[in-house]
Amino acid sequence: MSTPAHTTDETIELPWHAEPSFNCFGCSPRNPIGLKLSLKQLPNGDYAAETTFSENYASYPGIVHGGIVNVLVDEVMGDALALVHGLLAFSVTLRTKMLLPLRVGEPYLTVARISGRGNGVLRTEAEIIGPGDELHVMATGTYQPIRSEQAKALMELDDAAFGRVRHYFDHGTGES
Repeated sequence: MSTPAHTTDETIELPWHAEPSFNCFGCSPRNPIGLKLSLKQLPNGDYAAETTFSENYASYPGIVHGGIVNVLVDEVMGDALALVHGLLAFSVTLRTKMLLPLRVGEPYLTVARISGRGNGVLRTEAEIIGPGDELHVMATGTYQPIRSEQAKALMELDDAAFGRVRHYFDHGTGES
């Protein structure tokens, strides 16, 4: 298993961070209540984000809310897709198995990879590893690439904003 000690030192600058209209809860550095995740690539090619949650993300005292845990794996899996395939995608399915609770104030490493593709979707998997290399969460996700006509309408992008991000859409997965 990968641990924080096995990540590279170089943070990956996600290209869409430069777009002012993108205010992602998971990764945007501008979202004041977001997770502000930073990704690194592991030597084996997987993508990882190190995270320590504050009490602001707790459900029960000292325990990170399960919905936030789902955001964490969804974000890292989705960002891995974007970095590998050069496209943005919507989550279609997300399955998580919570093996151990995540504790507030503890460091965690979320590791994601692409696991397959077919029928117009991309499949991913991830895990969250805690202190002592304990496996806390296992997750799988299915993602549908976003087509440009969908993106412009759903994201309410004006022509200028759409022009800046258009290259993230309509990349083929080889299928429709």
